[in-house]
Amino acid sequence: MESWINDLRYGLRTLAKSLGFTLVALLTLGLGIGANAAIFSVVQGVLLRPLPYQEPERLVRVFHAHAEQGVMDGSFSPQDFDDLRRELLRDDGAWERLGAWFFVPGHSTMTLTGQGEPRRLEAAMVSADFFPILGVQAARGRTLLPEENVSGRDRAVVLSHRFWRRAFAADPRIVGGALRLEGERFTVAGVMPPSFQFPAREVDLWAPISLIGEDDIPHLRGLRWMQVAGRLRPGATLASAGAQTDALLGRLAIAYPDTNEGWGAARLLPLQEALVGDVRPALVVLLAAVAGVLLIACANLANLLLARAATRGRELAVRAALGAGRRRLLRQLLTESVLLALAGGVLGLFLAVWGVDALVALAAGELPRPDEVTPDARVVAFTFAVSLLTGLAFGLLPALRASRPDLQGGLKEGGRGGSEGRGRSAARNGLVVAETALAVVLLVAAGLMLRSFWSLVHVDPGFRAENVLSLSLTFPEYPEPAQLAAARDEVIRRVGELPAVIAAGASKTLPLEGGGEPYGFTVPGRAGALAEVQPQAGTFIVSPGYFRALGIPLLAGRIFTARDDDGERPVVVVNRAFSRQLWGGEEAVGKTLLLGEIPLEVVGVVGDVRSGGLAAEPGSAVYIPQSLAPRSDMKLFLRTAADPLALAGAVREAIWGFDRDLPISDVAALPQVVAEDVARPRFLTILLGLFGALALTLAAVGLYGVVAYGVGQRTHEIGIRMALGARRGQVLAGVVAQGMSWTLLGLALGLAGAFAASRLLAGLLFGVAPTDALTFAGVAVVLAAAALLASWLPARRAASIDPLTALRSE
Repeated sequence: MESWINDLRYGLRTLAKSLGFTLVALLTLGLGIGANAAIFSVVQGVLLRPLPYQEPERLVRVFHAHAEQGVMDGSFSPQDFDDLRRELLRDDGAWERLGAWFFVPGHSTMTLTGQGEPRRLEAAMVSADFFPILGVQAARGRTLLPEENVSGRDRAVVLSHRFWRRAFAADPRIVGGALRLEGERFTVAGVMPPSFQFPAREVDLWAPISLIGEDDIPHLRGLRWMQVAGRLRPGATLASAGAQTDALLGRLAIAYPDTNEGWGAARLLPLQEALVGDVRPALVVLLAAVAGVLLIACANLANLLLARAATRGRELAVRAALGAGRRRLLRQLLTESVLLALAGGVLGLFLAVWGVDALVALAAGELPRPDEVTPDARVVAFTFAVSLLTGLAFGLLPALRASRPDLQGGLKEGGRGGSEGRGRSAARNGLVVAETALAVVLLVAAGLMLRSFWSLVHVDPGFRAENVLSLSLTFPEYPEPAQLAAARDEVIRRVGELPAVIAAGASKTLPLEGGGEPYGFTVPGRAGALAEVQPQAGTFIVSPGYFRALGIPLLAGRIFTARDDDGERPVVVVNRAFSRQLWGGEEAVGKTLLLGEIPLEVVGVVGDVRSGGLAAEPGSAVYIPQSLAPRSDMKLFLRTAADPLALAGAVREAIWGFDRDLPISDVAALPQVVAEDVARPRFLTILLGLFGALALTLAAVGLYGVVAYGVGQRTHEIGIRMALGARRGQVLAGVVAQGMSWTLLGLALGLAGAFAASRLLAGLLFGVAPTDALTFAGVAVVLAAAALLASWLPARRAASIDPLTALRSE
């Protein structure tokens, strides 16, 4: 133990003497280890940390699948869900409980009044077994009772902890009190703990699913809108639960062929895996990238230690001459490396604490479970392990080399330090090749993501977002649908008359966020499967000014007018994709569609809108006037002559001048909505870009260090060559060629590795192939240019050596 303590003391003194080297190494390690700790904190919080529910390993997400249509994450109709509960929850079955919910941000809402300005709350509508499945109790009060999920008795809600603190300042007296929601009195049954944020962080309250009536969403077996999860019985497996569920769904597909044909299977996923969704590949890529950066940093530090060991030749030779064996020297040198790495790990941990907050903010809400992304004991343990392994990684090779000192040469050379042998030079050059290859892989990944992101943000969404203000409204229930339609028309008329408004229109959903309703149409004169058609993007209920407000181009015919919206002349507008799907090259205007028994004349064809997001191809869509199916939820779009946000106050006053209790929310400029659609690829692109730039910098610095050190070692040789007549240009070219030779070898190896590794990015790319030749060529040029600069700087110094001075110094 005493010898270990002596090694520590000696190591600290040695590092303190070489303060410049120590500070550079600490900064390099702090950045590398800190980046790894920050990314691991995200991976730990999102992918590895168990869900905060009772026995989360028994929780399963149930999706309704239709393989022929490519639907693997479908929902269930109320009738299908009732059949699942009735048939599967047997004592000898694999399922213990099944529960359902409906939550679509911006659409499953409840309006709160009587608490200042009317407020639109995000509400998750849940079945009786929702809370028992998850096994979570309320932090205050209780959860919903089964008898409170029956129509007419469903007047109780449970608040989220976040909403309770924000709206009621965490007042415990609200439990058992009343709230006015949707114009009716509801009792607050309880408040959930802060960790409970299912099915989404945005949820303000949970309400009985029985509140969703036929007028809100038709309860038809063919209309699937219920999300389902379940709890397995102890000992049951995912395979046995899937087999039982598939058998039942297969029977339902036979019993109800009109609505369930093709829907005879389920896809089961552990709940944690389902919540993570498609963010897993992105996080794995980031973890691999940041590990690559740390490996490059290790290669740089190993090179520094090899160079430092050469200058410590006399010291090590003296210690060996005094009796220190190779194992003793090896332990001392590794102690110094591990000390340095652990100090860098402490610095990295502090950087990671700041970095985690920056990562969550940069993700802009695209990370699931963001509140659980915090450095904890596991992150500290991970950082310690990484620091220890890093110290061994960059310290082992230099220690093995330095622990065999040349006693005769080291003692003879006095204090000047030993010269570098071929073995040590080969090791340094090999490290340059390795870090160059790693840098190429990271740069290719960053380049591919950058090109993908560029393609994504420059894709035509099908509408013009500039100078458009969007906001959300929820109308109260009216006795007659005509009253709701009249209220919507009046609000649109009022805001449309504001001086700066060019056009005003409305729909149920925002562009890029889907939301098309699953209406099916019949084509007159066609038989069999050709007669039934359902738009791929869905059916959108819009006002006459919708197309002009969003700048959706008219391709043929006309768009809606106020006369069309009176309900007396049922007409529709279709998009180009729907027109081609049904009629190919024929003229669509004048054709007829049947919505049930209602004949609808196609009066216009408009451009395709990427309603499912910028990365999704536009599907076929049908637009119908709001008078045919008025909805209480409305997205209002105002095209303005100036800054749209400057108009927000006047718009609020115009709406509240009609009805002071109308809740207004989600006020934003439409370009902001478009920007949010690319938040996840932007997050990945920025991080990979930063890691790629850091890798390029470290690789260039490493090459510069190797070439500069080689020039220093060859000063005498270069002096002799120049004294014998070698020209300055020859010396310059020779040094540059030596540096570039190792770079080109690393570049070749890196391009080969990037060609194999880039395929892992295929699912994250848009509009660019994982083997894109332009990206690979660009990376090769950038890295070669950086290497040329890193080699030229020390070569320039070598070419400026005075032969007399060089020879005299020897």
